[in-house]
Amino acid sequence: MRKKLEAKRNHLLLCIDESKELPAAIDYACNNAEENNYGLILLYVIEEENFRHWKGVESIMREEQKSQAKEVLDKHLKYISENYSLNTTSQIKRGEKLEMILKVLNNKKLNIKNLILGLAMDDPENNKIISSLTSNLRKKLTLPITIVPGNI
Repeated sequence: MRKKLEAKRNHLLLCIDESKELPAAIDYACNNAEENNYGLILLYVIEEENFRHWKGVESIMREEQKSQAKEVLDKHLKYISENYSLNTTSQIKRGEKLEMILKVLNNKKLNIKNLILGLAMDDPENNKIISSLTSNLRKKLTLPITIVPGNI
């Protein structure tokens, strides 16, 4: 299911998580990518957890987190391949979510033209990334952000 990125092709970046808003964002991103003949990059960020003092526990947790990330991505890649005709690839990054999103966005080789995020309508706590990107970090962005409400 995972494909290599096509050189020179424009892409949309979609942040993947396990929120209930994600399906609406996936459909929006896929429709947009099809209309514009863009590729789609699914990004899953594994947030760092502090298990440094338990080295054995840390390595087990890292493997479980990576396995869970692959499982979530594979589920969404399967849905996309069954419902859309897109060049879709996925990436798993480990670190602080906002930092990793900015790092991927700034990778010129990926030719990302738009960042697509799902908006939690009932829990503002879930929208920290959106708040950060649209306020204090907006100067670091060189492309549009599309915010998709989860209830559409």
